[in-house]
Amino acid sequence: MPVPQSQTYGKQDPPVKEAAGGSTLRLVITRVTPLWPRRVYVQWIVRNPTASTGYYFSVWRSGSYEGPWEEIAHDLADIYFYLDDSFESPNDRSGPDLQSTRRVVVYKVTVRRGTSILAEAVQDISAGLDHRRQGIHRKLARDAYVSLKHGAGTRVAVFKRRWWGEPCPKCLSLTGQSTRSHCGTCSGTGITYGYWEPVYTYAQRTASPMNAQVNISGQVDVNRMRALLPCIPQVDPLDFLVFLQDNKRYQVENIGGSEIHGVSVHQEVDITELARSAVEYNLKADPWRDPQWF
Repeated sequence: MPVPQSQTYGKQDPPVKEAAGGSTLRLVITRVTPLWPRRVYVQWIVRNPTASTGYYFSVWRSGSYEGPWEEIAHDLADIYFYLDDSFESPNDRSGPDLQSTRRVVVYKVTVRRGTSILAEAVQDISAGLDHRRQGIHRKLARDAYVSLKHGAGTRVAVFKRRWWGEPCPKCLSLTGQSTRSHCGTCSGTGITYGYWEPVYTYAQRTASPMNAQVNISGQVDVNRMRALLPCIPQVDPLDFLVFLQDNKRYQVENIGGSEIHGVSVHQEVDITELARSAVEYNLKADPWRDPQWF
């Protein structure tokens, strides 16, 4: 499909294409590019449009593919890009921070014509690939996902830690840190709710011996292992995983894996099993939820 053209700056009029043969309208996010240090450029396109104009777009932002979502742009009329310049100082935890080396910011764009939403698309900040390497990456990432789904993997819920949002009203200190690791409001993160809604996928964990350590409180069992996950969702240190088959919960420590031109194909993460008394066990994960492929 040719690139949409327009005579008006900031607007693109997609060519009319009849929905013959069962083709349906699709919304595709073509670019999510960070413009350091405090802006992100988001661009999208409509595939198989039934009209050349009359589309309205809304842009949403979150720290997880499952939300909850914050609407940052409403009813953009026939505009196919948005510049998010609402990022605050790194010391202000009320909003996302682009200056962290690993911090996931996810965008969702919805399109409507009239009163009904026709389609939506979700994309995080990631490196771009040219057309040829996009196909290679898609094949490798899909093979890794299928291998985990039908092979040695099991269903897992990924809880991504909140790094911005409303400060915890119960345990936040003057320095901005949580004073209670078992706080029921923020789960020890200092941000209300503590974690975003879980994203469900497949993962494989490796067996490892359990070590016993002695500290001031007595003997502590430490169970460290490695887990293999697909490239989506991207995990970060201090996120935690719930293996739904046995409800065991693990905190993410280190992340590795393979890449193609800076874009992840799969993730290999070092994880540590959480104590049964950890506050993360209070968060609910749906054991019957079927993971989706993004």
